[in-house]
Amino acid sequence: MAREVEMQTFRTNVIREKRDSLSQIDEDGDGHVSHQEMKNFLPHLPDDELKKEIRKSDRNKDGKLDRHEFRHMMERRAMRFAKLVVLPKNERDLMKRDQVDGEYEDQFSCCPPPIFMLSISLVIIGIFIYHTNELVKDRGWILGLNGPPPITSVLIYNPYRRYEYWRYFTYMFVHSGWMHITSNVIMQLFLGILLELVHKWWRVGIVYICGVIAGSLATSLSDPEVFLAGASGGVYALIAAHLATVIMNWKQMEMPWVQVVCITAFSILDVGTALYYRYVTEEEQKVGYVAHIGGALAGLLVGIYTLKNLHVTTWEKWLWWAMLIISTILFVFAICWNIFYDDYYLPPKYDN
Repeated sequence: MAREVEMQTFRTNVIREKRDSLSQIDEDGDGHVSHQEMKNFLPHLPDDELKKEIRKSDRNKDGKLDRHEFRHMMERRAMRFAKLVVLPKNERDLMKRDQVDGEYEDQFSCCPPPIFMLSISLVIIGIFIYHTNELVKDRGWILGLNGPPPITSVLIYNPYRRYEYWRYFTYMFVHSGWMHITSNVIMQLFLGILLELVHKWWRVGIVYICGVIAGSLATSLSDPEVFLAGASGGVYALIAAHLATVIMNWKQMEMPWVQVVCITAFSILDVGTALYYRYVTEEEQKVGYVAHIGGALAGLLVGIYTLKNLHVTTWEKWLWWAMLIISTILFVFAICWNIFYDDYYLPPKYDN
């Protein structure tokens, strides 16, 4: 009899919590649930416990709950109650699927707007226009679809001027032709804005910049005589970052396998093309495939411990630390190699 009462109480609570929307509980209509409104909604809950529940769910620490925060709190309470009354496994699994499925998509928000990708793209376009005008004015060259690149630019990665350390980063602002900049800007806007709407600009910025630097470092190790230009390292970091966020938020996404299939197919095609041109046809290519691989690797590793993880599990904590340690070792190794192994590289040129 007691068991049936517990089950009935649980079902009543779940039905009530799913039925009550934010608009019904939000008495003043400001779009948020305050402590007093929560107290009116859950009068049976002790005040100290209520404050604790709000603190756990209040992600932006503004002292009140928005729609997503309120929903997560209700789902967490329902799951806790399910464990207390020991629901049958099929009912617990159904509740768990209802709780997490689509939660990642609920995180999409334009506040704050995706300022990082828009700003970086505008700067890249501005510098490209400047370099285009310089080529026409100084040499009379008309910039085509595939170049020529501004070799003399102070921003490009120049293997003869490796001592100018900013070039390991600023090469991202230099592009070789209209096709190069168009493809990079379109891809980084599409991929980056989708990430920024969930993970915010600073997280995406860290992943992107790490991808750019990893691209130049990887190129300096594999092809020490190659010039490097373009934001492809950052773009490929964004591609891999989508895979990272799928790994960490698989259960919170509606159709994560779609992203996995697309990313895998694109990666196989890109890597296969690089290997074919390099080792089969032995044709000289202007595409910096090693920078692509370095950027993608950085995007995956850094993305794991930088981007949002909506529900952290034990194995994800271990993965977080593993990716942090591995990425740190790789970056330190590449930087130290560039600093101390001078004989591997071209002799520096200090003239202009």
